Amino acid sequence: MEKTAKIVSHSTAEQEEINYWKQIPAEEKLSVIQDLREQYINLFNKQKEYAESRERLRRFYRVIKQTQS
Repeated sequence: MEKTAKIVSHSTAEQEEINYWKQIPAEEKLSVIQDLREQYINLFNKQKEYAESRERLRRFYRVIKQTQS
């Protein structure tokens, strides 16, 4: 197996990355973000804090939902 390296300038690499993310569907972007979030939670042992924040978010969501009806 032959490996090759491509040398690009920083600005070119940045533009290629922007173009790549523009082409990806929104569902896939959200999936990547969720994967990164889960990696962060597991890496820094933030499971308890994550669970607590999710609980607060749900309560906040319910309040908003009740006031709109």
